[in-house]
Amino acid sequence: MPHRVLVAKGLAELLAVLANPNRIRLLEELRDGERDVKSIQSALGISHSGVSQHLMTLRAHRLVSERRQGRQVFYRLRQPELASWLTEAMRFLEEDSMATEQLREAIEKTRTVWTDGDES
Repeated sequence: MPHRVLVAKGLAELLAVLANPNRIRLLEELRDGERDVKSIQSALGISHSGVSQHLMTLRAHRLVSERRQGRQVFYRLRQPELASWLTEAMRFLEEDSMATEQLREAIEKTRTVWTDGDES
């Protein structure tokens, strides 16, 4: 298989995994380090089983790894720069001339939270 086809296929698979808003939010929750399922669930506001399913998908694609401590399992980004890459991807939303003012404001607030950790 030609190298460009192989790389394009790999990127398409990565982007397919990232094509879920909850997975993107989950990855951003791991930006600053390890988190357990309960804290991720609380942050995302989705069911425990939903968090577990998303984590299973992210683990299968080697985007997150786990560490067990007794009965508790902690998850972390395998490549922390992925969170920064997602934040940078917001530029593509901003540059869309059709973006509404509401979306622009949401992007700015989200960028602030994801990069500075400021929830205000």
